[in-house]
Amino acid sequence: MSETILEIQELIKTNPREFFSFDNTSTIEETVFRFNLFARRFYPKFFTSEDALFHKQIDKHNAEIWQGKINSFLDITFRGGSKTTKTKLFLVFAILNDKSKQRKYIKVLCREASNSSQFTTDIYNLLITVSEIYPDTFKKSLLKREETMSGFTTATGIKVQAGTIGSSQRGDVQDEARPDIIIFDDFEDRLTLRSAVISKSIWDTMEEARTGLARGGGAIYLANYLSEQGNVHKLVEKLEHKLIIPIIENGEPTWKDRYTLEDIKLIQKEADDYEGEYLCKPDASKDIYFDREILDKMDVRQPIKEISGFKIYREYNPSHRYAGGHDVAGGVGLDSSASVFHDFSTIPAQVVATYHSNTIAPEAFGDEINDEANHFGSCLVAPENNKFDQTILKAKQLGAKIYKSIKGKTAKTIHIVKPNYILGWETNSLTKSQMMADYRKAVNDGLVALNDLDLIKEAKAYTRNDLIDRQPDPRDVTTVTRHFDLLTAAAISWQMKDLAEATEERSPYIEVGATQEDLATNPSE
Repeated sequence: MSETILEIQELIKTNPREFFSFDNTSTIEETVFRFNLFARRFYPKFFTSEDALFHKQIDKHNAEIWQGKINSFLDITFRGGSKTTKTKLFLVFAILNDKSKQRKYIKVLCREASNSSQFTTDIYNLLITVSEIYPDTFKKSLLKREETMSGFTTATGIKVQAGTIGSSQRGDVQDEARPDIIIFDDFEDRLTLRSAVISKSIWDTMEEARTGLARGGGAIYLANYLSEQGNVHKLVEKLEHKLIIPIIENGEPTWKDRYTLEDIKLIQKEADDYEGEYLCKPDASKDIYFDREILDKMDVRQPIKEISGFKIYREYNPSHRYAGGHDVAGGVGLDSSASVFHDFSTIPAQVVATYHSNTIAPEAFGDEINDEANHFGSCLVAPENNKFDQTILKAKQLGAKIYKSIKGKTAKTIHIVKPNYILGWETNSLTKSQMMADYRKAVNDGLVALNDLDLIKEAKAYTRNDLIDRQPDPRDVTTVTRHFDLLTAAAISWQMKDLAEATEERSPYIEVGATQEDLATNPSE
């Protein structure tokens, strides 16, 4: 900026449009500087508090999106941090002052149509506020233009349109042009997080919209960080340009001019989800099931061998006791079939191998389980007994040593004179909560090393509320929940700790899942 303060003040007073204008040759710093003067000059009601340092970062990334310097920006600023207001104000500034007209079509997508319409309406009203300074924005024209709650087109040819994330974005064009910028707002909440089907549909629609952008287009994601299992977390791991700004950091408010420590204490007391909405740290939630500090300290090992997705972390020792647990899925690309093997002869016990695939068919997974068990001396395996019984039938046909349980009970704790045995681990409301509680205690007490990064991530994301809705898959071939397939397999495997036998010690006369008394009363078993 070559102008002095006095020259700037004079320009703003006498020729504001000339001063606030920028083009594709302007630096990001110049654009942000002009934006902040513009916003304070015409919209002072939004600046009753001094900006925080993170607001400068928001402004910078918004400008970079507009000028095509970056193609995506994830803004996770705490609720009440003005991330949405800042974005609206910048869009208004750019629509009015970009002489190069670098963007022609801005689209706002929310999960609810009312929210996206409100977003575009706010931009329209902000533009109308300065119509005396910028009279050509909505001047009358022979060309018919849209001016509704859900969208409008300026006389300068810039379209702003609201839409919903639930509708297809394919083929969306304006005057033969695709959207230049997409704003994703209000796309994830507790309701969407409860359903894998809804979450996946939202992700697919957002990706369809993003990939349909014009060349050089950009996407801005405005979000709260509620869970490590949803689409926001996926964006956190995927995107390079992101901000994660909590309301308080290192004991100090991040927006000191707006929030005091007393204000924050009151918010903490009254907020439904203080950790997610205000700390932007879903890992700090009271609902987290496993001890996060323990998980953070766990070593992540690299596989010593990987065979078609089966990751082996430690060599087989025939004097050790091994067992595998297996979560069985439909192989339709949603949840995964997963295996986890433990070595119970070490302190702590070790996860020695893992496997997961969301495409393997149930019958083929039976082959996979048998092959996996053979790497550990044909050890005991416990596939989940669900409607995909092809897995257990195939593994049994191949000679796998499969856990047997008393139907509706647990064979190791209940003795019935003439029990009705089933092959595999029966998961129900009782056994699931018990096996997860057992595995949590083992992990939190330092009795097991997880080793596998994906398994550790699932344990970090698991919460007390993860007995969620089971909704039919759109293709009507399976049911899905949020995906904790490795963790489920690990918890099942851990239930085998008292039943696993070393290869060198294995007796050929005892069937797994049955006691000596059971065999005496039921020799056929």
